Amino acid sequence: MERSDRYSGISTVNHWITVILVIAMLVLGIVAGEATSEAAEDYVIGVHISLGFFAFLFIAWRIGYRLYDGFQPALPGSAAERRIASVVHRSLLVILALQVITGPLYLFTEGESMNVFGWFSIHLPLESLAALHEPVEEIHEIIGAVVLPLLLILHIAGAIKHYLGKEQAEDS
Repeated sequence: MERSDRYSGISTVNHWITVILVIAMLVLGIVAGEATSEAAEDYVIGVHISLGFFAFLFIAWRIGYRLYDGFQPALPGSAAERRIASVVHRSLLVILALQVITGPLYLFTEGESMNVFGWFSIHLPLESLAALHEPVEEIHEIIGAVVLPLLLILHIAGAIKHYLGKEQAEDS
């Protein structure tokens, strides 16, 4: 497969759909945590869970496609910058995979179903793994509240630095 300095159209589309879903999921998670009533929290969590189903599909596709297509060659920059970029990209994929696994697992280990906008429900009978419920919930919440936002900030900062460096090189 011929490599270029840009990701393919499929990869780019999947990236931006995933970005939209991940940002929506983060916002919904924060809003649910700040809800002033149980009814409001239940509604927001319902939307969060429903979008989570689609996030799972796109993130699984993104990871599978990245494993198939590989990562782009390192961009210009110091060895440390290239290493940080590589670690951040790979960490984001691992963390996103953990999020879309721990979310449903957190429901299934408590005997709940994953209701997708009332269109259909997914249920895996994992109540026998109830001992995993609390740890999985904790992992899901810590990743969503701390780890993922930090990785996203690093990723966005790197993208801005790359873009600004590219603009400066073109102006020279």
